[in-house]
Formats: sequence, C-alpha cells, structure tokens
Amino acid sequence: MNSKGVKYSLGCTWLIFLCASNLVMGQGSISTDRPTISTSSFTISKNTFQFEQGFAFWNDTTLLDGLFRVAVSERAEIRLFTGYGVNSTFMGAKVNLWKQDGFKPGISLQASLGNNFTLVNYRVSWSQKITEKLGSTFNVGKANDYYTVLALGYSLSHKLGIFIEGYYENAFQQFNAGATYVIGTETQLDVTGGLLTTNQYFVALGVSRRFLYKNKEK
Repeated sequence: MNSKGVKYSLGCTWLIFLCASNLVMGQGSISTDRPTISTSSFTISKNTFQFEQGFAFWNDTTLLDGLFRVAVSERAEIRLFTGYGVNSTFMGAKVNLWKQDGFKPGISLQASLGNNFTLVNYRVSWSQKITEKLGSTFNVGKANDYYTVLALGYSLSHKLGIFIEGYYENAFQQFNAGATYVIGTETQLDVTGGLLTTNQYFVALGVSRRFLYKNKEK
C-alpha cells in the first residue's frame, strides 16, 4: 500500500465523520458485516447509510478497504466495496428474504459486480440464533470457485462480542477469530487475527459507523 492510498483512505473516513453533523442517530444498535468474511442475513434499516472501514496487516503488506452500504428499503441495500490502492471496486446488493426472529433463522441473497458489470461473487447467507448469547452465520457462494463460510459469535455483553470463523475453498482456506465493541449505538470497533492457507498470519482492525438521514420538513 503506497502513502497516497493510505492518505486517500483516511481522508474518506474523516470526511464521513465530519458529515455526521447533517445526520441523526438510528434506532437500536449498529449491525455490521465486519470483521468476518461471512455476511449476516441482516440488511441495514430504511433511511440509513453505513460505512465499514478495515485495515489489515500481514508480512510487509497493508490493505485498506471500505464497505459503503445504503438502504433502499427495509429489506434491501446497495453496497460498494473499495480496496484502496489496489484498484479494486465492486458494486452489489443484498436482499433479505426472511428476517431472523428469535430462534427462527434469517436468510438473504447477495451479489457483487465487477468491471463491465460482470457478476463476480454471489452468496446465500443464513443467520441462526442458537442460545440467548450464541449465534451462527453460514454462507454458501461462488467467486472464482465455490466456497463455504461458518462463523460462531458469542455476546459477552450488549456491547462486547467475540467470534471464530472458518472459510473453505478448494484452493484457499482461512481461520480467524476476533472481537467487536460497540460505542454508544452507532459506532463499532473491531479486531481480528488469523491464519491463511499460505501459513501467513494476519491481523486486522476496523471501525464502522451508521447514520440515519433526517426527514426533510415540508
């Protein structure tokens, strides 16, 4: 990652925080797709915008990425993923087919488009509550090859959670674990680390923020 890419990433992050003065807070607590590889069945609520910024480190490599999510309804969102400095940008959407309710599972479909609007990744997400504090997320999808992801998350409190996760693809596997912490109800911090197929260890940090747009008075 060159210094230009780092400065651009940090600049985008601070710009979004500064724009918060024109927005009001949402209801409930923020729910993100960070820092796991799996994505939950949840979509962000109507009239909200959310960004999820990550910083990953392994060997001499630094990777900065940003996920920007905009709700278009109570069950659908538009997503834009950008890898700063590596010239990778993907636009996509997530649609919630079945909302999780208690111990009833939640199911969603998600797809991402690359250059020339080519379908580059799609998956089905299944979220399941196991106990009051333990939950699971299972994904099945296809990018370069078919893959599966399984994550287990445990709530230590209403603000602090931990998770473990495994990703399997024929040519690549990954195992990771980490923790999330919610500040207030709109900001989440996360840390994760793990092992890649290439016997490389990595560590990642992240920050996510949710905003609710004001309704203009007529």
